[in-house]
Amino acid sequence: MESIAELFKKKEYYHAFQPICQLPEKSRIGYEVLLRSKAGIHPEALFSLAKENKMLPELDVHSLHYALLTFFHSSIEHKNELLFVNIFPSTIIEDTFPGFIQKIARTFRPFLTQIVLEINESIMEGECWSEPIFTRRIAELKKLGFLIALDDVGDGANIFSKIEDISPDYIKIDRFFSQELSSSLEKQKTVKLFVDFCKDAPQLILEGVEEEEDFACASLLGVAIGQGYLFGKPGSLPDE
Repeated sequence: MESIAELFKKKEYYHAFQPICQLPEKSRIGYEVLLRSKAGIHPEALFSLAKENKMLPELDVHSLHYALLTFFHSSIEHKNELLFVNIFPSTIIEDTFPGFIQKIARTFRPFLTQIVLEINESIMEGECWSEPIFTRRIAELKKLGFLIALDDVGDGANIFSKIEDISPDYIKIDRFFSQELSSSLEKQKTVKLFVDFCKDAPQLILEGVEEEEDFACASLLGVAIGQGYLFGKPGSLPDE
């Protein structure tokens, strides 16, 4: 059986990049990198399968490493552009994680302040948040220069205590709130609540923006950053 590293080298696993843009100008500030499989396995199924086989940390770190190589060692310089990379809390608390992240820090030292580690508050990973080592590791990552994003906010419990625990640089609101935002007063109230909460810090990103009317509504509500098909679908980087 081939190792995960070999599968990345053969590009059986690869990455797609989706633009993240400033509102209302729609100017790109960076990308989120998304893991893909040539076999067509859905990413959630891929990560669930890895977790069942106790290979999630291995998949996670190889995905992170190859994403950074693809982005920062490409033929086009991504000057000042951010790269948002997903990582699971269970990977962060692994014993081997500090050694891995030190290697990443050495290899990509000029770009550390452009790397945003997206932490998903998935129920599957809920037990990790209560581990003291988790918040310590997040603090260590920030000291090294990495930025932190809290992903899919609004889809889990105790969100404000989690924000307080890890002090993220970015909060990404779940795509549920961008769908039909222009016609839902309740969603508008929720989005405005987060806009006000993030007035100084952290910065707010609205995911799943697909329609012009929802984009216009988000802009009027004060959302500063957006992501979704309206700005671009996941795909190859421009130089590929």
